[in-house]
Amino acid sequence: MGLLIFAMSIPTAWAQEDSFNPENPPEPQENLRYRVSVVADPAEAASVSGIGQYFEGASVTIRYSLKTTGFVFKHWTLNGEVYSTAQSFTYKVGTEHANFVAHFDFAPNSPSDPLASDEYRLYVQSDPEGACSFNIDNGRKVAFDNYQLVTAYPNQNYDFLGWYENGLLVSENISFNYLMPNRKATLVARFNFNPASPADPEGDGTQSDVQTTQTGDINKDGVINVKDVVAVINRCLDSESTELGVYDVTGDGKVDVKDVVQVINLSLNQ
Repeated sequence: MGLLIFAMSIPTAWAQEDSFNPENPPEPQENLRYRVSVVADPAEAASVSGIGQYFEGASVTIRYSLKTTGFVFKHWTLNGEVYSTAQSFTYKVGTEHANFVAHFDFAPNSPSDPLASDEYRLYVQSDPEGACSFNIDNGRKVAFDNYQLVTAYPNQNYDFLGWYENGLLVSENISFNYLMPNRKATLVARFNFNPASPADPEGDGTQSDVQTTQTGDINKDGVINVKDVVAVINRCLDSESTELGVYDVTGDGKVDVKDVVQVINLSLNQ
């Protein structure tokens, strides 16, 4: 009986020995990436961003922006469970795939949103479709001769090329202030889809997002508030300074009261 057990154990031992290959060790667990999928339900309600494959512990910003009127946001679910009611939030990647869904209700009988006499609609689109979300909803009302901050939030593997209007490049910055004309306008954020190389099929495991400092955040503390307003005012009063940099919020090549007003408007719109 002892010999029989010994004989039966030999193939198992051989199999274990054959699987050991010191020249080709298994990939360490820390190199694993986890998929984060982000969709809108229904798909025609909103643009979304945060899609990609990331390392454990990575911080990923999940957000949506409305594509059209007639939809009301309800909540986000994560793997089928209600997760958040915020438009955007930061998710820390764990050790499993994450499936986020932004749920919307169709509300065709919602009250109309009439335009004031000096207001026009600003539409934002991405090319290709699905490359990003935006900081504003599509068709936002903007008053004539006012600046509107527009920002694109790309999904992983999309390289930003520029903002275009009527086929012409208007800004190479992923976030910029657009001066509203006395007509409706459409801005298109163009991207190049640049998947990871065959040697690194999952990308670098990080989120390729927008600039870390938003326009108007003069002191770069992550918020636009009275401190930033005061900083622009002080720069205006400093007649000896020639520095533009972050102080030229309107992008017109000078620092003046228009920049102060723009920072105030940005702080109120946060």
